[in-house]
Amino acid sequence: MFLGVDTGGTFTDFVYSGAGRLRFHKVLSTPDDPSRAIEQGIRELGLDAAALHLVHGSTVATNAILERKGVRTLFVTHRGLEDLLSIGRQTRPELYQLCPDTVESPVNRADCFGISGRLNAAGDVQQDISQDDLARLKTVVDAGAYEAVAVCLLFSFLNPAHEKRIAEALPDDLFVSLSHEVLAEYREYERAATTFLNAYVGPLVQRYLKRLEHTLRPKHLFVMHSAGGVMRADLAGEQAVRLVLSGPAGGLVAAQSVGEQLGVHNLLSFDMGGTSTDVALIQGKPGITTEGNIAGMPLSIPMLDIHTIGAGGGSLAWIDEAGLPQVGPQSAGAAPGPVCYGQGGDIPAVTDANLILGRIPADARLAGSLSLDIASTRHAFETYGHSLGLSVEAAATAVIEIAEEHMAGALRLVSVQRGFDPTDFALLCFGGAGGLHACALADKLAMSKVIVPLASGAFSAFGMLAGRQQSEFSRSRRIPVLDEDAGMLIDQQFKLLETEAAQQMQGLSLHYERHADMRYAGQGFHLTIDVNGCDTDALKRHFEAAHLNAYGHKLERDVEIMTVRLSAFVDRPAPVVPQLETSEKAADVAGYSEVYGTGCVPHYNRSDLKPGIAYAGPALVLEDTATLWLAEGWNMQVSGHGHLLLEKKISH
Repeated sequence: MFLGVDTGGTFTDFVYSGAGRLRFHKVLSTPDDPSRAIEQGIRELGLDAAALHLVHGSTVATNAILERKGVRTLFVTHRGLEDLLSIGRQTRPELYQLCPDTVESPVNRADCFGISGRLNAAGDVQQDISQDDLARLKTVVDAGAYEAVAVCLLFSFLNPAHEKRIAEALPDDLFVSLSHEVLAEYREYERAATTFLNAYVGPLVQRYLKRLEHTLRPKHLFVMHSAGGVMRADLAGEQAVRLVLSGPAGGLVAAQSVGEQLGVHNLLSFDMGGTSTDVALIQGKPGITTEGNIAGMPLSIPMLDIHTIGAGGGSLAWIDEAGLPQVGPQSAGAAPGPVCYGQGGDIPAVTDANLILGRIPADARLAGSLSLDIASTRHAFETYGHSLGLSVEAAATAVIEIAEEHMAGALRLVSVQRGFDPTDFALLCFGGAGGLHACALADKLAMSKVIVPLASGAFSAFGMLAGRQQSEFSRSRRIPVLDEDAGMLIDQQFKLLETEAAQQMQGLSLHYERHADMRYAGQGFHLTIDVNGCDTDALKRHFEAAHLNAYGHKLERDVEIMTVRLSAFVDRPAPVVPQLETSEKAADVAGYSEVYGTGCVPHYNRSDLKPGIAYAGPALVLEDTATLWLAEGWNMQVSGHGHLLLEKKISH
């Protein structure tokens, strides 16, 4: 029995797979202790935790970094490089801003320790670490009440001896993060930042996962990581920084699975939850990047290429200093939540606006049990609308239009701004609030096809079940591709990574995928190329073709590998989605209600919809975990596996 659990800022989603069927559930999150919501959901589903293979998507690491609530961490580096994390690359996020916002340094200068010792660029020891420095480091650690230490030395990815010696000198009860173990790659700033963040949140993640295991005692506990695979809970605690996209990654894994099922390979994914919206472009499979960023710091681990904005169902409406209406990124979260939750909120949010406009029926119960407070919601919009000189409905419409423009901008960023035409893609919408805005966003991008997948309101949790057990390994080595011994050196590096993978994932039958970061000699950037089954001549051709596609030109320069990358995974089948029986009889209308600007529209229960019948908008499709607003001008059919396929009517 498998249970996927995705902890979001507002709701915690569940997908259960067992006895040949799928069950979906949703409860309000408990941000003070996410495990309480998980316990509640398992209890309400009537499951025995001890029999479960539990796969979890967690926001513990992400929230701790964004809110700067990690543990006190000492950063150890070479003497003279103590300001490495504060100086960074000296890049300016807003190039022409004369008065840029001051970015808070991730670490206090007092929490940085410079130590002796130095390696050269070949990894050879030029100066050893002094015993006095190690003794002084231990004194600083003992006096500073540190819970974690992050160590990053120059060229440690070539020779880790000095970092290991520092770790041996530290107390056993400390969480120690060594850069050659976290990210064995060149570029010391990115390596240092990733190593520091791993130490900063590692103890929190370890404590959370141990508490979850102790409380639930599941048969197995796995955690989704940012590259779209799952790892054992003990590994997740050691590699906490790899969990920053834990939840959103599940959505993309599930999106790829649905695309394969439907034979649709070009997808724009749109995941709108209660707190944020995640968008991505999929061509057969999601893109991977090693150039992530969180809280102003680089994150160079492999992660799915997802763009996130602060626009969700709980995004709050407010008025700026110029008197203009704005929406987000501040969110009502799970407590108190939007006004309509009846938990004390008084600032209107996007969900409240959908309720006012009738896109969420007043008698609906969110997550199957949460009744809505329409009176308080109207009062909140009366106050907000009065400030703008708008009626309640006009103010709610403004909130929806602003939020949808933010979301359309995010979709354009991952498509148009990267050279892709959205009309060549289908929009795959999920998340509890995704279906409410699907048609409007497709219209804004001139897209004619929308997919609302099965379990759309708990889709990321479904992706937890579809993810394969997988770990990522990398090692920086500069190898000119056309050198005589290049092939041997490349294979040698991959064999070392395969040995490392086998040690970490003991007892598993592993499969491997090989990639390499490649560049023209002298370039400061790279492209990641598939290495599987390629000789060096083919590698050079593949890189030049990729460079031509990305930048429009090729260069007459030598090509070199900078980093080799290995994905080690266990191949297993995805959860079975049962086929639906076709029907020649349309589903019964479950009710009617008024939608502002449209009139009286029918309701359909999603569970009643069967393949074989087309439905025309306007209409509302209701389920416990989500609502779909099928706008006028759109048709809907059901696929054989229960996915809703929306298509824009062609006007003659």
